[in-house]
Parts: sequence; structure tokens; C-alpha cells
Amino acid sequence: MEVKSEQKNLTLSVAANLFLAAIALYYGYKTKSEAIKLDGYYSFASFILALISLWIVKMVVKPETENYNFGYSLLEPLFNLVKGIMILAVVISSATNAINSLLHGGNTPSFNESIVYFIVSTVMCFLMTLLFYRQLKKKKSPIIHVEYKNWFIDTMISASIGVVFVTSYFLQNTKLDSLVHYTDPVITLGVILFIIKLPLFTIKTSVKEILLSVPEDKTVEKIDRIISEILSGYDIVDYNFKVTKTGRELYLLCHIQVVNPNDLLYHIKTQDNVRAKIENALSNLSDIVKVDIVFSESQLKYSF
Repeated sequence: MEVKSEQKNLTLSVAANLFLAAIALYYGYKTKSEAIKLDGYYSFASFILALISLWIVKMVVKPETENYNFGYSLLEPLFNLVKGIMILAVVISSATNAINSLLHGGNTPSFNESIVYFIVSTVMCFLMTLLFYRQLKKKKSPIIHVEYKNWFIDTMISASIGVVFVTSYFLQNTKLDSLVHYTDPVITLGVILFIIKLPLFTIKTSVKEILLSVPEDKTVEKIDRIISEILSGYDIVDYNFKVTKTGRELYLLCHIQVVNPNDLLYHIKTQDNVRAKIENALSNLSDIVKVDIVFSESQLKYSF
């Protein structure tokens, strides 16, 4: 049911991005505004990526297969990495055009039509941001989180550029009218500085997950606390664990050293019970949890 909800919202995101990309590119080229073109390129990139997201959401929840023994969880950070690189390419291209415009005296777009576009765009982006924010509150999802971030940034872009264009419109017949020529490229560069953090952060996070890096410190601390509390009633020498988070999948490998033959933890049924308790407790941290717990008498070989 949750996957269907994700797919429904992503389908809506596909349609909204395609609509915004179409009108942005139309108004961008008609008014000769680099800022609107940037908005259009950004929306078109989001449209392509949201389309792929529909397939990704179906794949990541599929069980392991004979050819893919560990499932498809790696697809999510891999997709987000491509998404970050694609958005970064759009940003760099727009920055190049804006700088070139500044070096050649700027340009003055048609503010009347530009303002109409930004009113429509801002309202639509805000509604989509609200939709994905509510979806994210119901269920954590890396793909939905990135979609929410994209729509939030798109809202800020449309609103901020709209405000600047309205201001520029009223400055046309004043002593400051010479500055109006530079409004479009300057606001384009300003927007780029505002959004550049998203693709860079997305790329960094995705690379870490693909390389099986440990999750954030607070997640590791929660896992340590869960294991410690569950093992507190047994006679153990020590325990340690390795953990990775790939997309929505959390994987835990835990070694527990036991030495007292009279302790209940020596029995397989007790070990199975401890394993089940740990796995159940971790289910609050991620959609998909996989746990390997090894009980041993020998001294643990690694510690972090």
C-alpha cells in the first residue's frame, strides 16, 4: 500500500514537472530570460528523473533473487547519484550562460509575461512541496525526500525570481533603469548559489551509501543502545557490530562473545530470540532491515 502511495505521488510529480518544464521553456525563450530557462531545465531534469523513480520504487522493495542475492537496494543511491550529477550539469550550464550574459551587457526580458509565468509556477510548486512534505511525514523514503527537496527548491526559485522581476518592472522608468539589464543574469547566478548545495549533498550521500559507509552517528548510537539493552540480561564478554545503510535498507552484522556455558545465551532458542528482538527493534530505523548475528566463544577480532 505504501509503495502504491509513493508511485501515485511520483506519477503526479512526473506530470507536474512536464507541465512546468513546457511552460518554463516556452516563456524562457519567448521572453529571453535565462532565469526562466534555468527553471525550465531544472523542471525537465526533474521530469525525467521522476519518471525513472517510478521504476526504482518498484524494484527496491522486491525480494532477493537467484541473480541478485542481496536484492535491489543499491539502485536507490545509484539513482540519486545520477540525479545529483544531472542537476549539477543543468546548474553549471545555466551559470555559464548567465556569466556570458553579464560579460556582454546583460539582457532585459519581457517582464509582463515573465511575471505571469512565475505566479503560476510558484503556486504549483508550493502545492507539490506541500504534498511531498505530508507524504514524507507519513513514511520516510529517500526518493520521496529528494522529490520534496526538489519541489521546495523549485518553489523558492520561482518565488524569489518573481519578486525580483516585479521589482525590476517598476524600476524600468526610474533613474535605476540601467541596472534592469543585469537583473536576469544576476538573479540566475543567485538562484544557482542557492540550489548548488542540493546536488552536491545528494552526490556525496549517494557515493557514501554505494561504498557501504556507516550511516549517520545518531543512527549508529541508536543501534548500539538497542543491542546493549537487549543483551543486558545475559552473561557476555563483549559485542561489536558493523552497519551500513543503502537507500531504505539497513544491514547489521553483529558479533557477540559468550563464555558462560550455563548462561541461557548458549542455547539456540535464546539466540534466535535475541536475534528476533534486535531485528524487530531496528525496524523503526528503516523500511528494510537485514540482520546477521554471530555468537562465538572466541575473542572478537575487530572493534570500532
